[in-house]
Amino acid sequence: MDQQGKGSFSSVMKEMKLLKKQGVEYNVMACVTKESAGRALDVYHFFREQGVEFIQFIPIVERIADEGARSLGLRLALPPDWEAEHQADVTPWTVESERYGDFLIGIFDEWVRNDVGRIFIMNFEWALMSWMGGDATVCQFSRRCGRSVVMEHNGDLYACDHYVYPRYRLGNILSDEIPRMGDSPEQTAFGNQKETALPTCCGTCEYLFACRGECPGHRFLRTPDGEPGLNYLCAGYKKYFSHIDGAMRIMKKLLETGLPASYVMDALRGPLAVTLRSTS
Repeated sequence: MDQQGKGSFSSVMKEMKLLKKQGVEYNVMACVTKESAGRALDVYHFFREQGVEFIQFIPIVERIADEGARSLGLRLALPPDWEAEHQADVTPWTVESERYGDFLIGIFDEWVRNDVGRIFIMNFEWALMSWMGGDATVCQFSRRCGRSVVMEHNGDLYACDHYVYPRYRLGNILSDEIPRMGDSPEQTAFGNQKETALPTCCGTCEYLFACRGECPGHRFLRTPDGEPGLNYLCAGYKKYFSHIDGAMRIMKKLLETGLPASYVMDALRGPLAVTLRSTS
């Protein structure tokens, strides 16, 4: 919707076609809500039919405003404070954890059999980077965060685009230097806490290498042992990572032997025989 509350689908599609006509590369960021989570293949097939080549799927997770948020005139809750109690009631449109995992699984199964190397889905590329042992290329799957600051129209700088609230204001570019604000003790502590505040169960999880606790803004649940800081999407991510493990291992092996990851499509259709030629 636009600022007037009117649907924006037609205008977005019009501008997307214009970008394509002019040869401008673009990336579609698609939000996954409670409603759309049940229509994974419909969503994916639509984008594919439109000729979209680069897609990333973002889970919508928002909590109902608590007292602190209402005091600021906000309709949604403030980011979770790991040192205090907070409510975990999500909005009606928030995607359910396991349903988000199912959404990614549904699209992955279609993509890994038909579209690897032709359509680039960021969520799967981020995962493959983790399976390859590389550093995460996006903040939510990094060990630490705090390097993706955001600036408001008036020059105020904040810790993250999910943390544009008074408590997380770092300063203003009219009076402070960006490097100093970004490397301040407060921002460093904010970024490190992503790793240091992980619940104990995360430390023993077999998919910690891929998840890293995900976004701190989603970590408002308690573990079965009552420990705070569990990610709302934990169950969905576990389901998703477990499902893609086999295919990720195949693509990892292909890339390590100098072959394209797209060969995974042949491998999943049946036995794949590869002859390695000597270069000597």
